[in-house]
Amino acid sequence: MLWSMPIPCVDVIVKRDGKILIGFRKIEPYRNCWALPGGRILKDERPEDTARRNLREIEVSADIRRLVGVFPVRFANHPQKRHDITLCYDSNWRSGEPKPNNELATFKWISPSNIPIRMGGNYKKMIQAAYCASPQTAYRAAEMNR
Repeated sequence: MLWSMPIPCVDVIVKRDGKILIGFRKIEPYRNCWALPGGRILKDERPEDTARRNLREIEVSADIRRLVGVFPVRFANHPQKRHDITLCYDSNWRSGEPKPNNELATFKWISPSNIPIRMGGNYKKMIQAAYCASPQTAYRAAEMNR
């Protein structure tokens, strides 16, 4: 049953001085690719609290502003064809410098118009949706990139 149900996750776009925070993943899925900070939603945890917890784990604090969208994510190369449902939040950095953890080896702040080639496609869709003019436009952008 575990492999037939999607895993609920949260990813966070952290903005600071016109740039966004990304980390280089050292575990699957998306091993050796740039990614947004995030992770699985724990039992009895609100998605916004998941966002805050994942940021605390890398020693960053941010004000969660809004839900960017809900993104279905399929990992075609995963042995069990893993499927996640990711809620992506937009936030403003408040304090802290990101520190490596068991998932992300290093971090950098990038311009949203200069996304690295080695970044997971789902993260690119989330960033694109975050910078669209309206939630409706963001939804259409996410749908067009499926």
